[in-house]
Amino acid sequence: MDMKFRHTLLKSPYEELIHPHLYRVRDNLFLVQFKVMKVLPALNIVRRAMDRGEINQDSLVVDTSSGTFALGLALVCHHFKLKLKIVSDPALDKNLKTRLEDLGAHVVVVIEPDEQGNYQSKRLQVVKQIVEENKNAFWCNQYDNTDNMQSYGLIADLIAEKIGAQVSLVGAVGSGGSTSGIMQALRDRDSDSKMVAVDTFGSVLFGLTDSKRELRGLGNSVIPKNLKHDLYDEVHWVSARLAYSWTRNLHRKHAIYAGGTTGACYGVADFLSRNSPDETFVFIGPDDGVRYMETIYNDDWLRENQLILPNHELTEPQGCIGPWDVCGSSYDWAFMKWNRKSAL
Repeated sequence: MDMKFRHTLLKSPYEELIHPHLYRVRDNLFLVQFKVMKVLPALNIVRRAMDRGEINQDSLVVDTSSGTFALGLALVCHHFKLKLKIVSDPALDKNLKTRLEDLGAHVVVVIEPDEQGNYQSKRLQVVKQIVEENKNAFWCNQYDNTDNMQSYGLIADLIAEKIGAQVSLVGAVGSGGSTSGIMQALRDRDSDSKMVAVDTFGSVLFGLTDSKRELRGLGNSVIPKNLKHDLYDEVHWVSARLAYSWTRNLHRKHAIYAGGTTGACYGVADFLSRNSPDETFVFIGPDDGVRYMETIYNDDWLRENQLILPNHELTEPQGCIGPWDVCGSSYDWAFMKWNRKSAL
């Protein structure tokens, strides 16, 4: 087989990061895999704000994140030579913090959680304080800024072109931007497209009580405006230890080295696609596995933190009538039919 390099001269590293790879995992199962998906909304939010005159070269860009949105925003602000302040919490690993600071970001870490053991509300308080104290600050507000959601139309275009618009999309929900944005654009083409949300226990997004979350990168303690509940057909809640097990299985079986949110989506999509062989499923991979070498891909760390599943493999979720069946449970995996309700 002849091998040739395909190369394109890029103006900035972020240009590569906004273009995902599309993998066929099985006959009816596809993966849209990013290195850093959140570069896409960060770029759209900053560009649109610059176009509107809300950001200039002296502006301070601000937002809250403990993961890939922070990295995406740092890459974009580095490219445009903009000042950036990120408000985060102890979930921000030291390697990512160093990378953000190398890119020029000022990182503020909120140490004390709220009464439920989460940091989201405290982080938002700090962001609002920073904005009040800086007249030329621009708050990206990834949870409520519609420029986040609208940036994902490009991914819907890719899915529709390469696979078709009538698919069942499986995606993790945090800000709601990616899943709501992609599904809205797919429904504009085919109203029969289905949306399966992957959330975690302790997240309020689909009706659970706010409590401490072990699985990060999805879920939330607030309801973002970018989360359009009436786009979703089904919701799955997944524990950290199950998501990490699926993440490792994705690597072992398919050599795809991804993060925990990708693993959570893979497990759900794998189950659904096997049980519905006539449907086409696409799951979203928000980032690669590089950040998780010392955690998810470290057996000693998993044991020390009691994040290894018992020997028996969990093969199907616990069906629930509503979120009240999930709250306070010890499930590793639960689901309910959402049926495109606007809210509970």
